[in-house]
Amino acid sequence: MPKEVRYILFSPAEVLDALVAGMVLAQPGWQAATGQVRLDMATSPSGEVIARLVPQKPRSGPRAHWSFTAGDLLAILLQTCRRNRVPLPLRGHKQLELMGTSLCLIIMMGDPQAMPDVRLHEIRYLDPELAPLRARGPRG
Repeated sequence: MPKEVRYILFSPAEVLDALVAGMVLAQPGWQAATGQVRLDMATSPSGEVIARLVPQKPRSGPRAHWSFTAGDLLAILLQTCRRNRVPLPLRGHKQLELMGTSLCLIIMMGDPQAMPDVRLHEIRYLDPELAPLRARGPRG
């Protein structure tokens, strides 16, 4: 079965715009009440990407920031892709990884055994079926 992996990178500004748009849809007066916000993204100890929106100016009230799980981020980014007509497959495993300062949406179709290895500025797709070819080394 052929395998396909797609990587869609979102800059921090694009992620911020998508999250703010999602908050405004959920709570129409949110942006006026909150003012300018900054985006913090990190990878949790479990490996899941998490994000939070933090107001630029300290605000009174019980909420100092708004947190988003990987599931929240994925849902908002998929809506953003649909709204901006970015073609996405209906099927396929979708996951988020941080790549440098960008957020990477990884879509895998085909064999789920081969998972990508995402590092700071490098994405490497490791396929166990190709191990014998890699072991031989380059031809020369």
